[in-house]
Amino acid sequence: MKREKYLGMRPGDLDGKPYARYWNPEMRPLPAHVAHAILHGQEASALGFPLDEADRLLETGDLPLENGYTTLRDGTTFVAVKTQMPGTTGAMFEWWMGWHYMEHQRYKLWHPRSHVANGTAEMRGDDPDLSDREKYMTTHRVTEYVGNRLEAITITFSEPENFFSGSDRFSKSGTTAVVCGRVALQRAPVTVGHLIHQIREVEGGSEMRSRFWLGKPRVESLGAGNPVNRLLGSRAFSKRMLSPTLGRDMVVHCGMEMQHLAGFLPALYADYHP
Repeated sequence: MKREKYLGMRPGDLDGKPYARYWNPEMRPLPAHVAHAILHGQEASALGFPLDEADRLLETGDLPLENGYTTLRDGTTFVAVKTQMPGTTGAMFEWWMGWHYMEHQRYKLWHPRSHVANGTAEMRGDDPDLSDREKYMTTHRVTEYVGNRLEAITITFSEPENFFSGSDRFSKSGTTAVVCGRVALQRAPVTVGHLIHQIREVEGGSEMRSRFWLGKPRVESLGAGNPVNRLLGSRAFSKRMLSPTLGRDMVVHCGMEMQHLAGFLPALYADYHP
C-alpha cells in the first residue's frame, strides 16, 4: 500500500517518533545575505559557471556569486546559495542524507513548508551494515514544492569524482563532504539538472555551498544530436517545461531548507550518536 502524500503533518504522524521534537513549522528566517540576493534579482551570466568547471568550488575563499541566480550562455539556470551551519560537520550532513528519506515525516523536518515525500527503491537508510554514504548513494524519489509548483523529481546521487577532476584537493580546501546528484523527472527519464552541496570547514562549524544547474532537458540514453534531445534542449521547450521564476524560487527554497536544517542537525545527530 502506497503512503499518502501531503504537505505538513496530520494528527498521529509523529506519535512515537524519537525525532518528533524537531518538527517546527515556524521556520527560521532567511539569512540576510540570501534575502538580499533575492531582492537584487538575476545576476550577470558571467558570474556563474558551467557544471564542467565544478573544480572552481575547491578554490580558496569565495567565488563572485555565492548567493543568487543567473542564466548561463547556453540557457541553463545557475543557482548559488551559501548557508552558515554552526556546530555542523560534513559527516553529519552525509548521515542526514542517508537518514531522512526513510519516512516522509523525516523529510518534512527539513522544509516544513515545501517538502511532501521522499523515498528510494531500496529504502536502506536504516541498515547498520552500510556506511552513511552507501545509504544515500542511490536514486531518491522526491515530491516537493519549489515556489508554488509541486515537483515530482528523482535525484540520483553519485560520487564526486564524476563532477570534479579528483578528490585530492578536497581536504586542502577544507571540504569535508561533497554531495552530487542528477535531477530528472519521475514521470519520464528526462534529466533536468544537476546539483552539488559542498560542506566546507569554517570557524565554529561549517558552511554549506549549494550549486544548481537547471534546464536543458535531455534523455541521457540518447546522444546530444538526437532529434528528441535537440527538441527537449531548445530554449522554447525548456521555457514551457520549467518555471519562468525557477532561479529565484530555488534560491528561496534552498536558502530556507538549509538554514532550517542548520538549526537542528547537530542536536538530531547527537541523538543518534550518543
